[in-house]
Amino acid sequence: TLMRSSAASDVYKRQLLSCWVGATEQNIARAFEEARKDDAVLLIDEADSFLQDRRGAGHSWEVTQVNEVLTQMENFEGVFIATTNLIKTLDQAALRRFDMKLLFKPLTARQSRELFLRHAATLGIADTVTEATLAKVGALDNVTPGDFAAVARQSKFAAAATAEDFHARLKADCELKAEKEARGHKIGV
Repeated sequence: TLMRSSAASDVYKRQLLSCWVGATEQNIARAFEEARKDDAVLLIDEADSFLQDRRGAGHSWEVTQVNEVLTQMENFEGVFIATTNLIKTLDQAALRRFDMKLLFKPLTARQSRELFLRHAATLGIADTVTEATLAKVGALDNVTPGDFAAVARQSKFAAAATAEDFHARLKADCELKAEKEARGHKIGV
């Protein structure tokens, strides 16, 4: 997805992937050209879709997509940001082209408690928060803002009645993530 934000704060999103051979490469080139023309920051979310290690490619179009992004990166003088949860799957040539690589680690205990309090207030259950619940939230391992957001979205379907209920859902999400990681599948890292 390409996002462009101007001084007027308008945001444009464009899907770069296409089912037509060659169209994805054209979309990638167009995204870089628009960013260059508008002097905009170019952000590609889930960049692993476009920058997978070419050594594992099963189709020629997978290689040409990576090659197109690499060529565009090489010639782009603006600010380009790519996000991924799967950095180990990225092509080595792509990794060399990034000036900086940042890792966002899970929340600290303090950050988890603060974010829990914000969500509890938003969900209307702040009056049920106890020190014991906050201690349990702070003890959660490998929790991220995305985990909180996912559990908060669940409340659209079944509202969390108490802070303890919200914590239980958050803990269940973290345990599911831990199971996947134990089997070698990383989520949100």
